Amino acid sequence: MNEFEPHTRCKPSGGPRQFLTPYGVEIIDLPELKRVMIMDIGGPHTFRTIYMDGRAHPKDLQPSFYGHSTGTWDKDTLVVDTVGFNEKFWFDNGGLPHTDKLHLLEKFTRTDLNTLKYEVTIDDPGAYTKPWTATWTLQWVPGEELPYYLCPDNRP
Repeated sequence: MNEFEPHTRCKPSGGPRQFLTPYGVEIIDLPELKRVMIMDIGGPHTFRTIYMDGRAHPKDLQPSFYGHSTGTWDKDTLVVDTVGFNEKFWFDNGGLPHTDKLHLLEKFTRTDLNTLKYEVTIDDPGAYTKPWTATWTLQWVPGEELPYYLCPDNRP
C-alpha cells in the first residue's frame, strides 16, 4: 500500500479509479430524476452524478474529484462525457498522471446479466501526447451486499 495514494487516505477516486477500488460501487439509474448515480460505498462514502437531461457542461466549473458528467444512451450503451477534474486523485495505485485538462469518454455496456463492459478514453493534453483507451469488465455478484466500511484516516 502506498501511503501517498489518495484513496488510502479516504479521498474520492475519480475517473476509472472509481471502479478499481476495494469494496466496489453501486450504479443506480434514476430515470424520474434524469440521473445516474455511482455510489462509492467503501472508503470516502461519496457519489458521482451523471446528468441524463441533455444539459451541457457548465462554463465555469470548480474542479473536483469526479468532475462534471453528462450521459446519453447509444442503444444499450451508456456514454458518459466528463470534464472538470482536479489533480488530487490517481488513475491507479501507481499514480498514473493526469491534469485539470483531463476529458473522459466512458462507455458502459451490459454484455450479460452479470457483466458490465467498461471502456474509457482518456484525453489529457497536459499529460499525454494523444488520447488512449482502456477496457475491462466489471462483475455483478447476485445477492452480494456492499460492505459498510469507514475510512480510518482522512489526512489532507
